[in-house]
Amino acid sequence: MGRIENQNSEISQLMQYLAPWLEKTDGEESMGSWETTMATKMMVKLLELWLTQESRERVEKMLEYYHPLDRAAMAYALVVYVMTGTKMTFKSAMANVHFKKACKMLKEDMPELMFAGHVKYMMRRYGPKKVNSEK
Repeated sequence: MGRIENQNSEISQLMQYLAPWLEKTDGEESMGSWETTMATKMMVKLLELWLTQESRERVEKMLEYYHPLDRAAMAYALVVYVMTGTKMTFKSAMANVHFKKACKMLKEDMPELMFAGHVKYMMRRYGPKKVNSEK
């Protein structure tokens, strides 16, 4: 019994250390809702690095009405597009339209951003990765 009480006490202390939830999770009070939205928020924040402020607002408005899982899938597809150039397709025709619009925004916005010069430099220095098809 003492061991279980000790573990519960340690968990309680950890939760107090990690609290307050409301400040850290934008108002999400339960751990489950915070866990399901955190990965999506992180992908969207990464994606926003590649967009101008106007495009960020448009993408945010577009994703606002998606189900959380669909929002995560769209954010993931856009991050994959930015990092690899691979375009994905969705079952929903509207999601495909949104994806194409977001890709167009990314193409237009990337050259305007501060770090575009750095990306060009890295591509010149290291070049695109060649896939070895003999393996």
